[in-house]
Amino acid sequence: MHFFTQLAVGCVFSALALPAAAQTFADPASYNNAIVNEQVDLLKKNLRYISKAAHSENDRKIENRRLEVVEQNKVAVANVQRMPAAYKGNTELRTSALNAFKTMLEVYSADYKQVNALAATRTESFEAMQRYFDAQEVAEKKLAVVDDSVNAAQKRFAKQFGMSIESSKESAKLAEYTRQVSAVNKYQHQVFLPYFRVQKASAKLTDALNSQDAAAFEAARVTLAAEAEKSAAELSAVPAFRGKDVAYRNAARDLANLYVVMCAKQFVQIAELLKNKDHLTKVDAQTINNNINAYNTQNQKFNEAYNKTSAAFMDTYVPVMND
Repeated sequence: MHFFTQLAVGCVFSALALPAAAQTFADPASYNNAIVNEQVDLLKKNLRYISKAAHSENDRKIENRRLEVVEQNKVAVANVQRMPAAYKGNTELRTSALNAFKTMLEVYSADYKQVNALAATRTESFEAMQRYFDAQEVAEKKLAVVDDSVNAAQKRFAKQFGMSIESSKESAKLAEYTRQVSAVNKYQHQVFLPYFRVQKASAKLTDALNSQDAAAFEAARVTLAAEAEKSAAELSAVPAFRGKDVAYRNAARDLANLYVVMCAKQFVQIAELLKNKDHLTKVDAQTINNNINAYNTQNQKFNEAYNKTSAAFMDTYVPVMND
């Protein structure tokens, strides 16, 4: 969702402070701005939802924020419906805005409800995480399409009545935040999915090692090697965010490369020794332990770096809206 702009002749008019059912509009700016005011209130709720989804793992709180957007959206639809259907013959602006608000209501009632439902099972597999991210992006695209239609209608409305278009400081700030969100989410998905693929493969290798199952460990090593190489290649192709920020991408790529190296060296040695686990010498056992300790140390180091840069990335580019 982007933003509807305000119209003005020399200055920005505010909507009339009258009950919605009794609204009259003396000029085109106040007619347009009544719609904009509804959008501002809705954007505030929307940003609270976006912020909670980006910075919290509490699914219940995220769902509550979604429901707040739905309720605010219902208010917006009702208020715009009570406006005069036209201003001096122009029905396009109100119709476009009403269609946009209704589409937003549908997206937040259905699409984002699905997103939140998918969140509950997103960590079960790479495919589940992919479905979760895809659902987010589909919802965002739907909102962008309807917003573009309203912006076009506003430009024609402004031209028809000889008005200029400008944004207040508050609306400009909200607009900037909302413009960032889709780009941030898309980039985060590009980085996180390869990272997540490696983590799922690594977990299987750890399970096999803990059970001392030589065949399962070797199978997991082969799978992890392939997944790590694929993820490292994908991450190397991800550009710097906004042309300069590479910390988040690099942290994920470094972790993938760690697995590439370990799968080609230390894990091969562990696999060979596990085949003869019932006949290991003290030297063999020490070799396995040394490799495991080295892996644990490096794995912790690179995962901590990833977690730190991931949090910093979201904190920097998605505003935190406190409860």
